[in-house]
This record gives sequence, structure tokens and C-alpha cells, in this order.
Amino acid sequence: MTHSICRPECFQPGVLTVQDLSVQYGPQTALDRVSVSFQVGEFSAVIGPNGAGKSTLLKSLLGLVPRSSGQITYGTDTDLRPHIAYVPQQQTLDWAFPVTVWDVAMMGRTGRLGWGRWPGLQDRRRVQDALQETGVWDLRHRHIADLSGGQRQRVLLARMLVRGAAILLLDEPLTGVDTRSSEQILALLRAEADAGRAVIMVTHDLEQAAQWCDHLVLVNRRVVADGPPAQVYTPANIEATFSVSHLGHGHAEA
Repeated sequence: MTHSICRPECFQPGVLTVQDLSVQYGPQTALDRVSVSFQVGEFSAVIGPNGAGKSTLLKSLLGLVPRSSGQITYGTDTDLRPHIAYVPQQQTLDWAFPVTVWDVAMMGRTGRLGWGRWPGLQDRRRVQDALQETGVWDLRHRHIADLSGGQRQRVLLARMLVRGAAILLLDEPLTGVDTRSSEQILALLRAEADAGRAVIMVTHDLEQAAQWCDHLVLVNRRVVADGPPAQVYTPANIEATFSVSHLGHGHAEA
């Protein structure tokens, strides 16, 4: 799980830019004039407390929530959907649904197939590559209900990879997985960034993010700080984000 073999199909050089983004849920402000850029070839982590707007930022990139103001572009494109693959939080999915690991991974090809077209040899090869890359090829005939948390997360990663997107969005991909699976997932995401994708992960684990990522974004409705870990991961920035000091105290709350 260290070499990208599912290359982006819609890759284009460009920067994913969020400019003055604000999102309201009724009277509540979820994001307030957020501006941040994500580079292709970069592994980014979005970090902040509960209710800070981290998941709202991902949903805004996906076009799933209306903006009060602001603009989101990838290069010159304002519709990011063709360029994005997304892994939601595990607990938001129905794991009792009667499908196999292979079926879930093949779902990542749905948007590429077009109406009425069945998966071809190339599609099946991409699914096989993704399942092998994520370490779940031997589980391809297993029902998803029978998998562990780490195995389920790797199946979701495989589904994401077969889409062939240039931008990968992941909402808390390390939640509910053991330490070994967490390290495998981070190594895979690092490899995908090194292969030329923009990888953007919401996480609560500051220490792991600082170790694996090129770019940290600290959010609490606004961007508190963003940049390289050595610049961002400071006591002052952590205190400004969480209102308490988290350095040296393990994991922060998401």
C-alpha cells in the first residue's frame, strides 16, 4: 500500500482554491469567510474542534451545501464534481446492505461508465488494482457486513481510487480503525499525493497529520492557520483553534 497504481483519469494541473467561503445553517454560521488553497501533489489535513466546519468545508467542495458567499475553483473550473472522489465517515453508511467488497469498489466506476453501459475489462482491471493496492483483494467476495472497521475503510479507499479522480476528499478516514490500519491508510494517501493527486483529509489526530502531511489547515469556522506542519503546528495556533493546549496530550477532539 505504498505505490499509486490507479492513476487519475481527469488529471489536470491546477490549484483547488477556496475564496471567502461562508456557509450558514439557518441562523448558525458554519464557515465564515474561509480562504485556503490546496495543491495537486500535496497531502493536506483539515483539523479543528467539533462544530468547527471541517465536514462542511468538504461538503462545500462537493457542492452538497449551499454557500452564503464565496467561490471555489479548480484551475479554471467552477464545477469540481468531475475531479473529485469522496470517502464519507464510516458511521454514515449502511454496512448491512447486501453487497460484496467487489461490488462496493465497482461503485466507484459508476460515474465514469455513463448511462446503460456495463463495466468492461478496463473497469474490472481498475477495481482489481485498487483492491490490491488497498490490501483487500483477498476479501473481494466477502460481504461488507463481515468486515472489521479497518477493512471497511480500505474498501472505501478502493472505491475512491477506481473513480480516477485528481482530488481525493476523506472525512475522518482514521476513525474506528486500529493503529496498523491507520498507518497503512496514511501510507496509501501519502503515495496518492506523491503520484500527483490533491489529497484532503479531515482528521482529529494532530500528531499523525503533522508526521504524514505537507499542509495543515486549522479551522474553527475560520481558518486559524494553514501551511507546512513546522509552521502551523505550534502551541499558539493549537490554543487559538481549540481554546486549550493539545500539544503533548495525544489526540485532539474532532
